[in-house]
Amino acid sequence: MKLAGSRTIWLALLVFFLVAAIPAQFGGSASAGTVDLLSGPQSGSNSINGSNTGIVVSPAWAASGPGFEWISYGNTGCNEFIALTGLCTPGPENPAGTNVTSPPTATFYQTFTITDALDHGTLFVWADDTAGVWLDTGTVSSGDGSTGLQEWAANSTPGTNCAGGAIGCITGMDAAIPLNLTTGTYTLVIDAYQLVGGSPFGVMYNGTLSNSTNTPEPASFLLMGLGLAGLGSLIRRRKRA
Repeated sequence: MKLAGSRTIWLALLVFFLVAAIPAQFGGSASAGTVDLLSGPQSGSNSINGSNTGIVVSPAWAASGPGFEWISYGNTGCNEFIALTGLCTPGPENPAGTNVTSPPTATFYQTFTITDALDHGTLFVWADDTAGVWLDTGTVSSGDGSTGLQEWAANSTPGTNCAGGAIGCITGMDAAIPLNLTTGTYTLVIDAYQLVGGSPFGVMYNGTLSNSTNTPEPASFLLMGLGLAGLGSLIRRRKRA
C-alpha cells in the first residue's frame, strides 16, 4: 500500500513538471524564430555603392537605439551643427535635391527569410528628407522597388528638418508599419528622397518579427497523455489493493 502510494505521488509530480515544461521545450509561448530588421553598416546594402555606412546626424533627428543607427551610402550626414542657426553644414557627399515623382536619391535593401508559418511585428522607419517603403518577395529587380508591395508612400510635404510628416526624420515622424508574413524570403526596400539639396541625408529603421503562440505541439500532447494514463493506472491499482 505504501509503495503504491509513493509511486502515485512521484508520477503525479512527473506529470506536473512535464506540463510546466511544455511551453519552453515544445514552442508554446516561446518564439520558434525571430527576425530582426535593423539599419546599420553590418546589414543590408544600397543602390549607390552597395555598402552602407553609419552617419552623424543632426540633434533634431530621432535618436538611434540598440542595434540600429542612421545609415547612408557615404558621408552625407551632419558635418557640423551650427547652434545659432539650428542647421547642419553638409558633408562632402550630400546629394542634390529631387522630388518623390522622380527616381529616389538612393534605395536601401535588406533581405530576410521567414521560417515560421506566420511571423508578425512592426517596422519603424525614419528618413531625411523622406522615403517610401516596399516589400518584395525574393530579390528586387529594380531600384525603385516597383515589383513589390508598397507599404508606405513617400511624403512630399517639406517640414523644418525634413518632410512635414511621416516618413520624416524627427521623433514621432516615423512610419509604424505592421507586417504579417508567411514562410518565404523577402526584401525590405526603402526608397529615400532628398527633397532639399545640400542638406544631410540618410535613413534609419528597426523592427522585430516573431511567431509566439500558446498552443503546444503534438509531441507535447503525447507526453502529457502518457503521463496522465500512467497516473490513472496506478490510482486504479491502489483502489483495488
